[in-house]
Amino acid sequence: MLTLKVPPVVVFFFALGAQWFLHRRLPSLEFSLPGQTFLALAVLAIAGVIGIASVWHFVKQGTTVNPHKPEHTKSLVTNGVYGISRNPMYLALAIGLAAPAVYWGNVLTLAVIPLFIWYMNIFQIKPEEAMMEEKFGREFEEYKNSVRRWI
Repeated sequence: MLTLKVPPVVVFFFALGAQWFLHRRLPSLEFSLPGQTFLALAVLAIAGVIGIASVWHFVKQGTTVNPHKPEHTKSLVTNGVYGISRNPMYLALAIGLAAPAVYWGNVLTLAVIPLFIWYMNIFQIKPEEAMMEEKFGREFEEYKNSVRRWI
């Protein structure tokens, strides 16, 4: 059983809210880039492609996408985006946080991203990995040793 019951998407929206708050309260830390809106949309598109691909691989293999029910996992997904990152769904959320940070152009909004990653590592990914080690044993250990957690 996972040690934390906060769905990753809720953590994502909390982080997004923190970014918005920082953007609104500290406009003096803003920066400007040529093509900033286009760049933000491109980052968002990358996050969307990674997120959709990662969910598609789970559905294709008939396993659960519910992060709070890893015990319902039927198979270990290691192909496609899972050959690059063990957690592409969470990677997509982290990249998704980069899009508003670029759009708003505020240095502190970027600082929220490593905090999101730290939080997900401790409270979501480590408990998931413990469950996967228990369920898939050596197969998961080999996968874990060959594919990085994020990228």
